[in-house]
Amino acid sequence: MSNIIGTMYLIDEPHIDVLKSNLASTPPPGKGVATGTMLCMDMDESDNMLELWFPDHTQKATILCPPPIAMYKEIDGDQEGFIEEYYRYLDYDDSVQDFLASMLLYLHIGGHILLYTPSHLEDDAIWLNTLVLFFYTRYGITIGTGASDPFRYDERYDVQIANFIYERGFMDVFDFINSSANPFPPFTVQEKLYTDLLPLCQPGDSPLDMYQLMVNSLLQDGAPIYKAAITFDR
Repeated sequence: MSNIIGTMYLIDEPHIDVLKSNLASTPPPGKGVATGTMLCMDMDESDNMLELWFPDHTQKATILCPPPIAMYKEIDGDQEGFIEEYYRYLDYDDSVQDFLASMLLYLHIGGHILLYTPSHLEDDAIWLNTLVLFFYTRYGITIGTGASDPFRYDERYDVQIANFIYERGFMDVFDFINSSANPFPPFTVQEKLYTDLLPLCQPGDSPLDMYQLMVNSLLQDGAPIYKAAITFDR
């Protein structure tokens, strides 16, 4: 099963009526329910009416806009410098990384994102092209822009996305195992697995050995791993 079952579309200001129609006909996320819901992530840095019209559907997402240091590069005509600084911001800023992990989690559990921009897509803005390319290269996500350019996801990124969401603390260990089934997780993920699985181990048992047993069971039987009913105090 794919790790991304929701969708994400980019909608610009000339098509705001399409956005409003979709939000009006689809429930917002709420109280633990996300599958089949819709969220507007508003990248407009100025005030608009979206949060007033759809308060339960709308979340500000200006954190995804380029930082000032990147914008200075664009003003100076340094396109390569702009892309480099924007990518560095998206890749390494902790707040941005947490925001991206929450977006991916929402898509993972079946939510649908409408990413709103006041920029016109036909203007071919460099920052929007860079953001779209970022999602494609980092997460295998092709953000849709309409019926002729639909949302697509490359399932070869399943393990990478599960690692990222779990490592940022937005996914519990059992959902992670079921979503990745990766016998060789990166070291940073192993550290978190050790901490999360330690309470499930009897004294002397290795949390990472337990992880391998769970993954092998999942790969052999195909049955999901469920949360343990018993934990051991340390």
